[in-house]
Amino acid sequence: MTAMGCGNDDLIVRRLRELGEESPDLKELAQAYAAFLPLLDNSGLHVSPPSLTAEEARTKMEGGHHLLDGLDLELDLQEVQALMLRLAGSLEKRLQGSRVRLIGSALQDEILDVAGLLSLAARGESDSIRLAAEDLGLDHRLLKTLAESALRPAFRAWRRQLSSLADGVSWNKGTCYVCGALPTLGEFRDNNLMKYLRCGRCGADWQFRRLQCLYCGNEDHRSLGFLYMEGDKKQYRVEVCDKCKGYLKVISTFSPTPSALLQVEDLATLRLDYIAQSHGYIRPGVQGSVAEQGIA
Repeated sequence: MTAMGCGNDDLIVRRLRELGEESPDLKELAQAYAAFLPLLDNSGLHVSPPSLTAEEARTKMEGGHHLLDGLDLELDLQEVQALMLRLAGSLEKRLQGSRVRLIGSALQDEILDVAGLLSLAARGESDSIRLAAEDLGLDHRLLKTLAESALRPAFRAWRRQLSSLADGVSWNKGTCYVCGALPTLGEFRDNNLMKYLRCGRCGADWQFRRLQCLYCGNEDHRSLGFLYMEGDKKQYRVEVCDKCKGYLKVISTFSPTPSALLQVEDLATLRLDYIAQSHGYIRPGVQGSVAEQGIA
């Protein structure tokens, strides 16, 4: 396990510019990401280090619990609310209609229960977010994505503070050892093509068995397979499981993708989502992106 820092604005913008040039159909989305993602990288969000010792961390992980499980986590709600407003403002410049504006107004007028919303987003309770949004006449997919995005700087900070406590501790679960989220991407690294899972929420990475479904644990090679983008069978592919119908996008890379670029690579592989979903596979519980939530 390694702890990787966030990239900088230039890295994000340069990769998105390359993506727009390589895939003209993604250019508009790439421009939206270029306005959105640097706000997360430079959020200035202050978080207090969680209280956890190395011995407590080992005990938790050996018991199958992620590091943040059950800890008291402190956030400045006003800072997070302000970040959500900035994120909404950046999207409003790129998106048509009033969906973003309505959420921005609800935040500005303090109609939204921000503390409750963030708690739901941290626990991945999408149905509860949908109900809360519908009560206020807001777009629940957009609200969910804004809340999850506003929490990412905090989760990344907690990962940087805690990930060293996991050194030498075995973790073979399909959820993040730091925050408990499902991975956004998988990576095959180096010449040995070791498989790692990457958490889009906090940026953590951990090694995982190559022939095993991260969702249901299926190891039967007869019901595990791959799908590819046409003309590219090496760098990008989708692992699929016919037992639970889950899928995971996997990229080949020599070094770990910087945390700040995970959402960019998620966008870069958007066609893999279309391919997998057109074959009846699903991507359960993954933190939403601007593209996949149907916002852009």
